[in-house]
Amino acid sequence: MEAGVQFAVTKFLTNPTWDSAEWVATTFRWHPTGDAPPIMGIVFEMGNEGKAVFETWTKEYGNQDPTSELRISIVEGSPEGQRYGYSVHICPDPETILARATMDGVVVDLSKMVRFGRVNRMYPIPGQPNLLKRFQREFAKHKEYLLAPVTKRDDGQLWVDVELGIVKKTVHFRDLKDITESDIDAAALALPALITPPV
Repeated sequence: MEAGVQFAVTKFLTNPTWDSAEWVATTFRWHPTGDAPPIMGIVFEMGNEGKAVFETWTKEYGNQDPTSELRISIVEGSPEGQRYGYSVHICPDPETILARATMDGVVVDLSKMVRFGRVNRMYPIPGQPNLLKRFQREFAKHKEYLLAPVTKRDDGQLWVDVELGIVKKTVHFRDLKDITESDIDAAALALPALITPPV
C-alpha cells in the first residue's frame, strides 16, 4: 500500500494548487480582548486557489488535525548582512507520521516526506507592530491557534476564511542559528542573498 494515499498531510502539501495560489505572506490575528485563540493566516495572491488548497485538508478531516500530521514552525533570524526576518515552515510531522505508519503497517521514507514542506519568508516592517510577538503571547495563553487561508481583497484588506481553518495545538518557535543542513527546518536556510532585503 502506498504511503502517499494514507496521509492527509501529503495530499495537502503536494497539492499543485499551492503554486498557482502563490503563498505571498503570513499574517497573524487575535481577538480584540484576547478571549479566543489567535490565527495564523496563510495569505494567498489567488484567493480561490488558496481555498482549494485548504479544502484538500478540510474535506478529509474538517477543521481538526486529529493525528497531528501537520508540523508548523517559525524560524526567526536572517543570514549575516540581511535584515531581520523569519521563515514559516509547514511540513509533515515525522514522529506522528512514523507512529501512524507503524500502526497501519505502512513503510514510509521520512526524508522524502519532509521535502513536501512549504516555506514563506517574512520581513517585518521597521517601526510597525510586531505581529509575530503578539501571536506568540496569545498562543502561550490559549495553547492553540487556527491555521487559515487568507485572501487579499481588492481594497487591500485581508479576509480570513475561518471556515476552512485548521485548529492546531503545536507550533515550533526556533532560531535560525540553531538550524543545521540536516535539520527538519533546514528549508529556512535557503535564503538566496540576491533576493533577501539587505540591512
